[in-house]
Amino acid sequence: MLKKILLLLLVILILGAAVIFGSIGAVLSWFVTRSDQTPRMVVETGPTQAAMSTLPSIPVSTGKPANPGPSPTSVKGQLSSLPVCFSTEELIPFVFTPEATKLLVRARSGVQIFDLESGTQDAFIHSSQELIAAALSPDGQVLAWSLDDNTIQLLRISNQEVLRTLSGHIDMVTKLTFSPAGDFLVSASHDNSVRVWNMQGEELRSLQPVEALGIGISKDGSMLATVSFDGPVSQWDLDTLEKIKDLGGSGGYDTSDAEFSPDGQYLAADLATGIFLWQVSDGNLVWNEVKNSMAVTFSPDGKYLAYSDVDDGNKVFLTSPDGARVIRTIEGIQSPVWALFFSPDGSLLAASDGIEIHIWRVEDRTLLYIGKAACP
Repeated sequence: MLKKILLLLLVILILGAAVIFGSIGAVLSWFVTRSDQTPRMVVETGPTQAAMSTLPSIPVSTGKPANPGPSPTSVKGQLSSLPVCFSTEELIPFVFTPEATKLLVRARSGVQIFDLESGTQDAFIHSSQELIAAALSPDGQVLAWSLDDNTIQLLRISNQEVLRTLSGHIDMVTKLTFSPAGDFLVSASHDNSVRVWNMQGEELRSLQPVEALGIGISKDGSMLATVSFDGPVSQWDLDTLEKIKDLGGSGGYDTSDAEFSPDGQYLAADLATGIFLWQVSDGNLVWNEVKNSMAVTFSPDGKYLAYSDVDDGNKVFLTSPDGARVIRTIEGIQSPVWALFFSPDGSLLAASDGIEIHIWRVEDRTLLYIGKAACP
């Protein structure tokens, strides 16, 4: 009798175990099946849709990894959302190419042309001496740079050929700016002169003695603005180099810039005592709310005034052209921003603190790209 009872208990245990493990197996089988059959998420990118892919975390300025998300798409193509190591000793981006698919970055030994669509270096144009300043012609065909021997060279981008060497400055040339039409180049030097050159390398006229740490040309090519070391920002007639007026301000530094709004209504400058915005017509000060900034610019369509505010966590602000209304705020830069500029079509905004380059899509503030001087 005892053997029968034990045998019955053993059968019951075996049957119970089979039921339990069978149930677990069924649940696991359902889970795996549902996971495999779940359709991929899609995110709208415009007229088409792109599959959402999980990307490695991106180092951002907070020191914490960003959440994985969709690989963003710009109107110019797919941009890399991963950090990319640059071959330059320092990160000084200064211009997008006209089609906004490439970024030019200045280093001491030359200029890197970085392809944003492929996420790779397109070319590196080596300089024969230490590079001081650089500028790109509006059509993207000619690169101008100044060298350690105080000369300026004009180079053809397509084959890196030196077209002209411009001589005349006797001290470091710190700023170069092409006219909006690309028919002449303006240079500013520590020798207290501003010189205007044609594309054949001939000096057309010069303004001296004048301190000019920063320079800007109006979009119609008629006016020049200069930022002095210790004194007001001044406005000049670019054809005659006669002074129109002193606008004000208390001087700047080598990273200071002056920029006219596309419609010629305003002139902005980042000075040692903050950002100043003047009405060009009468020279009246319109706005001076930010007291610590190293970068200011207007969007090509005149819709935004963009600037960084060191005292507000190095945020980048997009405001109305008169600075009165904040439209968008962008965060993510660790250190003071001293390079800030839009792509020619206004769709992209680049900023650099010398450590990283950040590129955002202006429309929705999406961070499209991070460039780093060194990656772990």
